Amino acid sequence: MVFIDLTRSFPEPACTYPGDCVPECRRVQRDGYRVSVVVAGSHSGTHIDAPAHYIEDGLTIDQIPSETFIGPVTIVDLGHRRSAIHPEDIRTGMDAERIIIKTGYSEKTSFDPAYAYLDQDAADLVAASGIRVIGIDTPPSIEAYDGTGDVHRRILGAGIPVIEYLDLSEVGEGDYYMIALPLKITDGDGAPARVIVQKEDV
Repeated sequence: MVFIDLTRSFPEPACTYPGDCVPECRRVQRDGYRVSVVVAGSHSGTHIDAPAHYIEDGLTIDQIPSETFIGPVTIVDLGHRRSAIHPEDIRTGMDAERIIIKTGYSEKTSFDPAYAYLDQDAADLVAASGIRVIGIDTPPSIEAYDGTGDVHRRILGAGIPVIEYLDLSEVGEGDYYMIALPLKITDGDGAPARVIVQKEDV
C-alpha cells in the first residue's frame, strides 16, 4: 500500500502569504533531550479552511466530521496555470465526492502572487456541486491575490472546507483515496493538516 504525501514541508517562511504569521520551528536542547517551539498561524503551510474562516456561525475546524476529509478524491490537472480557473476547467471533476486542483504551483519555493485561482463562477459551481471538500496547490488562498473574499464566502458558505497549499508535484490527474487530518483546534477557523493520498487502482 503506497501513499503519497501531499503536505508541504514546515516551516517555509519564504512561502508565507503576505501579512500572515511567519511560521518557525525553534529547537531547544536541554537536560539531554530536544524540544521544538513551533510558531504558526492557523493557515500556515498545508492547511484546511473551515467555514468559520469567513462565515459567522460557520462550522469550526473541530466541528467538521473527520470523514469529510477521508475517502475518494479526484485530482484535476490544469497544467502550469497562472490565471483564473473557470467552471469549464473543473467541471469534469464535479461529480466526485472530493476534488483537488493541480496548477503547477508546487514547484515554487517562495511566495508568488501570480498564482491560479477560482473565479466567482467557478466558486458558484463548486458551492452548488454537493462535493464534500475542495483542495488546491496554490498558497494560502483559493482566490486571487487581490480577491475580495467572495470566492471563500461562496464555497465556505456552502459548508465546503478548503484545503490549500498542497504539494502535488508527485501526483497526476486521476482518482485517489485521501486522508487529510487537520489539527483539532478548539473553535478553530482553520488548521495545519497532514494530507496523503493513495492511487485508487493500486
